[in-house]
Amino acid sequence: MDNFINRDRERRTVGELKDKIQQTIRVRRLTLVLFLVLALYFRFGAGLNFPLPLIFSPLMWGIITVPFSRLIDAQKSKEGLHNVHFGYFVVEVSILTYLIHIIGGVEWIGVAYYVFSILYANFFLPRKKAWTITFLAIAFFTGMSFAEYAGLISHWNIFEGDAPLYKDSFYVTTTVLVGGFGLYVTTAYTVQIFARLFRQKNESLRERETKLQKLWKELISAREEERSRIAKRLHDQLGQTLMGIKMKLDILDKELDDQRLQEVKDLLRDAITESRNLSHLLRPSALDELGLAPALREMVENFETSTDIDFLTDLNLNREISGEEERAIVYRAVQELLNNAAKHAEPNRIKVSLANEDSLLKLSVEDDGKGFDPDRVVQESGLGLKGIRENISLAGGDFEIFSEEGEGTRAVIELPLD
Repeated sequence: MDNFINRDRERRTVGELKDKIQQTIRVRRLTLVLFLVLALYFRFGAGLNFPLPLIFSPLMWGIITVPFSRLIDAQKSKEGLHNVHFGYFVVEVSILTYLIHIIGGVEWIGVAYYVFSILYANFFLPRKKAWTITFLAIAFFTGMSFAEYAGLISHWNIFEGDAPLYKDSFYVTTTVLVGGFGLYVTTAYTVQIFARLFRQKNESLRERETKLQKLWKELISAREEERSRIAKRLHDQLGQTLMGIKMKLDILDKELDDQRLQEVKDLLRDAITESRNLSHLLRPSALDELGLAPALREMVENFETSTDIDFLTDLNLNREISGEEERAIVYRAVQELLNNAAKHAEPNRIKVSLANEDSLLKLSVEDDGKGFDPDRVVQESGLGLKGIRENISLAGGDFEIFSEEGEGTRAVIELPLD
């Protein structure tokens, strides 16, 4: 059970991290689109004669977000996400350095252009990788600035006539030290502090959620054990006692031949049948002995014999749910849904489907009854539908109801298999 909780916790953590990274990708794309629009306007509309690579560099920057986004989606672990993200930051810082060189390098205090990369890297990446990206950006900018100063690479200047600050050693050194080391080391350290606080808060919430999930599983297990114990006592003790009374009444009936004894025997037979039904409802033996699909098939058959509804089943579970608690909540959910349909929907037909898709269990209960407004009914209902949703959610699954008045109802459960 602990392994299941840990795996589910890891899966959700990776999913949350993927969502956040994908959001930053969308922000980058929006920023780059705005930059390209402005660059095209100034180049061709305002007639500024800056080099075309100033347009092509952001375009390439935007293009690489496409394979990067797909690589992020393909990762299954936090380590994989961090490695891919780290690789992207290296490419991003390289493109930024070239872009800064084109727009004037140190003269435009181009070091400021790394700010978002530094912020993102120090928020999302582990500490060592974040510092690596931070100092890589500083190193790239420092190398480019002094390479221009020494004449090792050409200097681009969009606006002619400006003082050649890139040849001023004091200006270059000050910009590198203050803008690079001063700004980005401070920024990286500050962001890491806030990121650490954010992660600690999230970790605390996840620990509470894990404890809640573990407690829920213990409660489900305790409830099913209590149901099983009561069902056993009903069957073994009360059932046997009632059967013994019936046998003695059979003997008396032969000796006395009294019609009143026959009436008592009929009532007693009904009591025996009811005790057996209650025992089965409390804890069906098929659920423990045969598995979920046979237990559901037996449940549907019992409903069919006790109602005028036609039932269809498509139960193809090729991989059994290993967790006893998960089997129990799915079984109880179907039981509640069938009871609700038979009691309120007035259907002519109900179909129960169960199947595996990779590591996901899918179950649906569909009827052709009178339907209802799901939002209103779920809010106004008692513990039935709310209990199903809560239990399935705590098990890491989803529960949805699709219905309209006069159009029938379809309830769908999706549950990851351990």
